[in-house]
Amino acid sequence: MNTLKLLVVFLTAGALHSCEKLVDDGYRIDYDSSDASFSAEAIDFESGAPGDVISYRLEVNSNQPIRSCVVLATNDGASGSGYDVGAEGYDDPFADHNYGTIKKGITSFVVKYDYIIPEDINKSRITFKVIDEMGEVSEEVTVRVVSPVKAYSNRFLYAKSALFYDAFASIDGLVYPDIKSNYSAVSTENLDVQEKVDVIFYYDAEARSAVICSPDDNRVNLDLQIENATRFKKMADISSEDFESVTPASMVALTSDDSIAYNGGSQVRDLMVGDVVGFTTDVNAIHSLKTGLIRINGLHPANVDHYAGTAYVMECDIITQTDQ
Repeated sequence: MNTLKLLVVFLTAGALHSCEKLVDDGYRIDYDSSDASFSAEAIDFESGAPGDVISYRLEVNSNQPIRSCVVLATNDGASGSGYDVGAEGYDDPFADHNYGTIKKGITSFVVKYDYIIPEDINKSRITFKVIDEMGEVSEEVTVRVVSPVKAYSNRFLYAKSALFYDAFASIDGLVYPDIKSNYSAVSTENLDVQEKVDVIFYYDAEARSAVICSPDDNRVNLDLQIENATRFKKMADISSEDFESVTPASMVALTSDDSIAYNGGSQVRDLMVGDVVGFTTDVNAIHSLKTGLIRINGLHPANVDHYAGTAYVMECDIITQTDQ
């Protein structure tokens, strides 16, 4: 939908009325400019995944009585989009919530508008218009759509040494045990696994160092047909609380400034409980274009059936997102 449509609260797109019906409430096509002060600012993030709510704080101060506050968008918000008139700390200046008509005599207000991202769009341009008795003032914002995040909790990767270790695939969230022994022989099934694997955990006993690395890291010598070039970087500025509250928009914000693909490396050593490691998958891989975060929840000796004797385990949570 490229044509701008009026967004009204609590009505679906099919219930929209023609602009002519709003003339008495102060809405028409052409207006002179108003000298009213008007701002429209995102309360949190300006991007999100389908179904996410993007909220805006609209503040207007005018020397004239305000007649209408209307919203136009290139893509209608999903059901439930509209003014949140019950939000704490915000006003309800509307005489008619359907059309954005303002009560008589009001010259200023602060309202909250929620835009719920619909399915199957890449972005939406939203124009907020305030019409007073002098004319019109407007602000335009752009909602950008990002991919949802996938969270994989309580993943356990075991390692016997720098020769025998488990691997993780961000495409399906599965741990593949003893990757070198079980998946190096050439077969269709093994190649499918090799295409998926992004993350390897091993333990450097000599250095007493727990390590996350990529399949193409030369220290692990996998001898696989496909060795993806994942890149990793410790994310010192991301707290456990940040990790817990990750949303599609915050995932982009938390990882975009670190340029993991350029500033990261093929491995991260000396892992400690509480560390958060960012990764980006091989741009040339079959299952590519993903960014992820790994939070280390536990590192300790352990026993597991597929390794004889004592092994080492990394307990972790992993969040991934397909890059746009």
